[in-house]
Amino acid sequence: MDFSKILTIVSRLDLDMKYGLKLIPGMEITGRHSLLHQPDENAIYEFIDEPIDLPILTRLISRVYSPNYQIILINADLNKSPNSTEILVKDLEKISNSFKRGYLIFKADISSRSLLSFVELIAHLRSPEGCPWDRKQTHETLRTNILEETYEVLEAIDSGNLASLEEELGDLLLQIVLQSQIANEAGNFNVYDMIRGIHNKIVFRHPHVFSDWDAKDASTVIKNWEILKSEERIEKEPLDKQSLLESVPKNLPALALAQKYQERAARVGFDWPEITPVVEKIEEEINEFVQAPDAASRENELGDLLFAMVNLIRWYGFDAESLLRQMNQRFLKRFNFIERTVAGQGRKMTDLTLAEMNEIWEQAKLMESTSAQNGQ
Repeated sequence: MDFSKILTIVSRLDLDMKYGLKLIPGMEITGRHSLLHQPDENAIYEFIDEPIDLPILTRLISRVYSPNYQIILINADLNKSPNSTEILVKDLEKISNSFKRGYLIFKADISSRSLLSFVELIAHLRSPEGCPWDRKQTHETLRTNILEETYEVLEAIDSGNLASLEEELGDLLLQIVLQSQIANEAGNFNVYDMIRGIHNKIVFRHPHVFSDWDAKDASTVIKNWEILKSEERIEKEPLDKQSLLESVPKNLPALALAQKYQERAARVGFDWPEITPVVEKIEEEINEFVQAPDAASRENELGDLLFAMVNLIRWYGFDAESLLRQMNQRFLKRFNFIERTVAGQGRKMTDLTLAEMNEIWEQAKLMESTSAQNGQ
């Protein structure tokens, strides 16, 4: 069926053509993991030359649209006048026997769903008709916001609250788009330059997926990744910045920075071959701290000990920053339990001895253990 006939069909439908019309050969969905259109486009998937693959299409659609989103379905029977019906996403697979060739039409949906509409929203906030606060912001004034939103994302992950994670990731995306809009207004780059750059980088760093490099396991992927990053450093950075560690952000939290340094060094073989010397190093640092002759020496030895502890955490595959953050949460809950228990007894914290507080602390730990065993 030629495009003029498609337009004839479309003209009978309630489509707002100011959002354009995108015709997509249905077979292009084969092997894909996302849709070929943005929700703010009028998109027509054409299944004429080949039959529709409804399971694949349903999987892709379900990642973007809700189960009750309505799609226009047009049967393509050359012997009859084309007829259109609407079907819900959740019912797509039910039509496998009645729909072999034809079109699936998606109306443009500009109700805050697509990246394009979100970019426009932020650009509007920065415009003369927008918000005075947003117009005032610079890359520098938003630094703290990005850090705070990142930590709120981590807190949501730690809590296991997926609704909170969804919200916090949105807040972080706001900061990213706002930064790119500020850069766009200065003529430096825009959000699509940013996406293009990371797209090309990811493809380049995954030759085992997009080329013919071999990567049988995750450790091989990491080695290949470091080789490719080294090539990037040689090409992009001056000689004094081509160190393996120079590209690690220096304003990372100290624990995270220590672990990142260790991980980078380990990728090129600067690491113990087994766990025993890692533990022995901690014992050595403890002895050196005990024997330190003065405050300055003790300070240095404690730094060495902390760095060695991070290395042990890395060896066991944990994240030092996350472990300490989780311990902070446990300490907060246990200490709050002590305070509530003492208040329930009509006493003050200052009335208790250390032994009494420690006894209540152990009760809090026992409650944690019991809850964990019961899967609560």
